[in-house]
Order: sequence, then C-alpha cells, then structure tokens
Amino acid sequence: MINVTAEQLQRILKTLDDAIVMHDKWRDMLQRTLACRLLPPPAVIAEDAHRRCAFGQWFYSDGNAGMRKMPTLVEIGELHVAMHSHARKLCGKLSALEPLPPADYDEWLTSLARFRGALADLQHKAGLTLQNVDALTGAQTYQGLLPHLRLAQKKLKNNHAPYSLLLVDIDVREVNQACGREIGDQVLRRSILSIKDALSDADVVFRYGGAEFVVCLPGRDGNEAEQIREQLLKRVGKAARDVVGDALPSFSIHHSIVPLDPKSYLEELLDRAARSTYTVDM
Repeated sequence: MINVTAEQLQRILKTLDDAIVMHDKWRDMLQRTLACRLLPPPAVIAEDAHRRCAFGQWFYSDGNAGMRKMPTLVEIGELHVAMHSHARKLCGKLSALEPLPPADYDEWLTSLARFRGALADLQHKAGLTLQNVDALTGAQTYQGLLPHLRLAQKKLKNNHAPYSLLLVDIDVREVNQACGREIGDQVLRRSILSIKDALSDADVVFRYGGAEFVVCLPGRDGNEAEQIREQLLKRVGKAARDVVGDALPSFSIHHSIVPLDPKSYLEELLDRAARSTYTVDM
C-alpha cells in the first residue's frame, strides 16, 4: 500500500473489523426483510444506499480520498456499489408487491459473497503488510527486501524489462545533535512519506538500515532512475525544512543507483551500491 503508514494500516484494520460485523448485520436484516416481506428501510432503497451504510460512510469520507485510488479499494468500491444495486432491485420489487425472481436473489447473494470475500482478503493483506511496515517511516522493513528482489529477478528472466534500485542514506546526525533525536526522527518520517508520495504504485521503499533506504523502481532504466533521484532529493530537502524550519543545520544525503538483473547476487549488489554512493549536502 503506497504511502500508507503503520498507523493508517491499524485504523484500516479496525475499520475492516467493524465493517465486516456491520456488513453481516446488514445482510441479516435484509434477508429478514425479504423473507418476511417487510417494508424495506429507506436507506436500503435510496440511490446512494452504498454511501449510507457504515462501510460506505467510512469509504467515502474525505480522509480516504487518496486511499480510494488504490486498485484494491477501487475494486472493493465497485463490488460494494454492485451489492447495494442488487439489494435495491430486490427491495423495489418487494415494495411493488411483485414476486422476487430467484435469479435476482441469486445475483444479490453472489454480490454479497464477492464483497464479503474482498473485505476479508483486504483485511488479510493489511495485516500482513502491517507486520512488514517500519513503524517510524512507513517504509517496508528490511526482512521483505531480499524476497521482493528475488521475485523481481524471476520476472525479469521472462520480460527482460529494466529495473533500477535507488539507495538513499539520509544522514541526520547533524539534525539529531542540533535539534534532538525526536526532530531527526520526524525528518526521516516526513522524508520517506514525501518520497513515497512521488512514486508509482509499483514502486516500493524498504528501510535497509538505520537511515538507509532502498527504492525499488521496476520498469525504470538508469536515465529514468536518475530523474527520479533528483526529484526525490529535492523532496527530502523540502521535508526537512518543513520540519525544522530556519534552524535546519546542514546535513548530507548519500545516494547511488544500480540496475537489477536476473543474475545479480543480491547481497553483493546491495553492498556494492552502499559503498559507491555519491553525497549531496542539503
């Protein structure tokens, strides 16, 4: 999940837990309504019914505007709308005292199962992601780096696409000494969030060491990676100034770019990249 922090993931997991409970209650309520031929609640037959349920209120809230663009959540949103659409169709026939066609009921049941399954799948993925997210910066933890790159190497054997790794070491020792460790941590956190915000959904940032990060850039050759590096370095500088302001002391960023190929010995590749960094003073 691009640009999602550990705190956001925890909130998402809590919301998904609540959403699954509320979804099951909504399903049971509607099944009782249909079975007993009761008057459907106005919220169920409204054109914007998908925005009125508990999940819809969270999903369409202003704070989730960015997350709603993620492919997984786009799909869940579409399944959610379809589920409510099928429910509204059934309730319309119920209100008109018409028979409920088995095919329409089956479509609703299918849409229920698909939406419920997508919620559970997202819940599982978010839980796994949370286990591998660095609490301070929101980057992926080191433990996932080598497995991620090994999988990328397998894909490269087939598609032969370019793949670049950008190593960035944000040396905040001067910031720590001048402003305190807490401010230095804030600089790291804001810097990585800013970097992630500039990347595509396919790009991944891993925390490689204390202040060392590996930015994985699939499909990017050296020239494209160079352009991205310049953009990201500027973002780190701005993030640091936003945190510290005019009191920001000079600090350094060490960086390098190396290509990933299917035959690379990963540990050696990363070690070589770490030893061949360039330095820019901010």
